[in-house]
Amino acid sequence: MKNTLAFILLSTSLSSLACNNSTSPKVVTVETTQNVNADSFPMTEEAFGKLTIEGMTCAIGCAATIEKNLQKTTGVASATVDFETKTAWVVYDAKHLNMEAISAVVKATGEAYSVTEMERLNSIK
Repeated sequence: MKNTLAFILLSTSLSSLACNNSTSPKVVTVETTQNVNADSFPMTEEAFGKLTIEGMTCAIGCAATIEKNLQKTTGVASATVDFETKTAWVVYDAKHLNMEAISAVVKATGEAYSVTEMERLNSIK
């Protein structure tokens, strides 16, 4: 009889917990960013730049991340970062950016990265 009473109390308490239908609203915060690609940003003064970047240790992590951040920058039409030569080639709008601003994007990607040389070119070959 004690076992039956204990079983009934245990069953009742478990079923009351399992049937608890009170739910609290779940709030999800999503951070959004607006990416501006080269097609939607009209170039007013096309310029070309070459940057020498120190501090990269790999092509997949370092060079790819710097390249991605440069490409997401408003006013940059295209960017390519070559890990082997430690060089970034950038096509940008000189009315909206200058080489110092592009260098700042590289430096903001990680404190290990530094731009040791910047050169504005007539074209990228």
